[in-house]
Amino acid sequence: MKNHNVLIGIFVTAAIVLFGACLFLIGNQHKAFNRHVVFYTNFHNVDGLPKGSTVRVDGMDAGELVNIQIPAGPAQQFRLKMNVEERLHGLIREDSLVTVETEGLVGDKFLLIHSGTVRSPEAAPESTLAGKEPFDLTKMLEQAQGLMNQAGTTITQLQGTMKEVSGRLDTTLDTATGTLRTANGTIRNVDGVVLDVRNGKGTAGLLLEDKATATDVRQSIANVRQTTEKLNDTTTRVDSLLADVQSRQLVPKIDDTLNNAKVATQNLDQTTEQINTTLKSAFAQDQYGEDAGTNLQQSLTNFNQASGNLTDDTEALKHEFLFKGFFKHRGYYNLDDLPPEQYRAGQIFKSLPESREWIDAGSLFTTNQSGEEVLSANGRQNIDQAVGQFKGIYDNPLIIEGYASSGSPSDELVQSRRRATLVQTYLQLHYHLQPKNTGIVALRSTPPENAGRTTFDGVSLVSVGRASK
Repeated sequence: MKNHNVLIGIFVTAAIVLFGACLFLIGNQHKAFNRHVVFYTNFHNVDGLPKGSTVRVDGMDAGELVNIQIPAGPAQQFRLKMNVEERLHGLIREDSLVTVETEGLVGDKFLLIHSGTVRSPEAAPESTLAGKEPFDLTKMLEQAQGLMNQAGTTITQLQGTMKEVSGRLDTTLDTATGTLRTANGTIRNVDGVVLDVRNGKGTAGLLLEDKATATDVRQSIANVRQTTEKLNDTTTRVDSLLADVQSRQLVPKIDDTLNNAKVATQNLDQTTEQINTTLKSAFAQDQYGEDAGTNLQQSLTNFNQASGNLTDDTEALKHEFLFKGFFKHRGYYNLDDLPPEQYRAGQIFKSLPESREWIDAGSLFTTNQSGEEVLSANGRQNIDQAVGQFKGIYDNPLIIEGYASSGSPSDELVQSRRRATLVQTYLQLHYHLQPKNTGIVALRSTPPENAGRTTFDGVSLVSVGRASK
C-alpha cells in the first residue's frame, strides 16, 4: 500500500513539474516574462491585420499587437496597442514609423517599427507613433491608367485647337485678300473715270460745267479716298496680326506641346511595359518547369493539408486528460459545425448564460441582380445596433442562428445556412472577431425550445457568456 501511494505521489509531482514547464515554455515563446513598453499607432486600413500579430523593430521580433480599437466613425482611424520589449526601447524614437508588412507572398501580416534618427529623442512609453498606410498596387495601376487617359484627352484637345486656329487664320487671309482685290479694282475704275472727265468725254465731262454738279463729284471722290484709306488701314492691321502670330511663335509652341505630350505618353507606355515585364518575370516558370500559379496552388494545397492535420491534432488534444476539463467546463469543443439537433435540445450551451437579438429577414437582406440574397445597408446598421447590446463581444462566443420559412424543408435549410454565413462573414470582417469564437447553425424555421418563439424568418444573434464555477 505504501509503495502504491509513493508511485501516485511521484506521478502527480511529475505531472505538476511537466505542466509548469509547459506554461514556462509557452509564456517564454510569447515573451510573457519579459518587461514590455506600450506604444500606440493609428491606421485608416489595418489590411487584415489580426489581434496578436507579431511586432518587429528593424526586422527583430520585439512583441505583439495586443489590442485593436475600432473607430466610432469613417472619419476616425483604428487605434493599435503594441507591447514592445524594453531592451529595444532605445531604437524607437519620436520620428519612428510603423508599417504593415507581409512575410513572403502570402505570409502572415505583422507590424514593423522602423528605428528613428539619432537626432530625435527617445519615444516615451504610452506615446503614439506615426503609421504609414499599406501600399496598394491596384490604386497605382488605376492612377497610371487615369494619367494615360488624361494625356490622350489633352492631345485630342490640342489637335482640335490647332485645327481651329489654322481654320481661323485661313479665313482671315482669304477675307483680307478679297478686300484688297476689291479696293484695287475700285481705285482703277475711279482713276479711269477721272481721266475721262478731265478730257471732257462723256456726260461727266459736260456736267463739270455745272458748279453744283462739280462739287458733288468732288465730294464723291473724297469719299472714295476715305474708303481707300480705311481699306489700307485694314490691310495694315491684318499684316500686324500675322506678324504678331509669327513673333510669338505660336505654331512652334503648339508643336512643342504636342511633342511633350507624345514623350509623356511614351514614358507611360514604357512604365506599363516594365510593370508587365516584372509581373511576367514573377509568374514565369521555375527550374522545374512549373509556373508561379501552379507553385502557389500547390503551396496552398500543402498549407490546407497541414492545417487539416493540425486541426485534427488540436481536436484530439481537446479530449486528452489535461485539457478535457477546460472544454467540458466551457460547454463546447468547436463552433465550426454546431449540430442542430443537439443545439435545439440545449445540450451544448445549457450551462452557459446567454442573451440574444432577433433581426427579421425584411430588415436585413435585399436581392441582387442574380436573384441572390445579400446584406443591405439597412441590414448592416441593424447588425451593428444588435451587437451594441452585447457586452464582451471579443471575449464571449457568438452564435449566429439562421432561419428561413419559405420553400421545402431542404430549401429552408440551405437558405437559413446562407443567411447565417452572410452575417458571420460581415461580423468577422467588420469587428475583427476571431473565427474560433463565432459559430453558425441552420435551424430552418423553428427556434430552440428555450428561445420563446415557435417560428421565425431571419437571423438571431446569441452571445454566450462564460459559465460560472
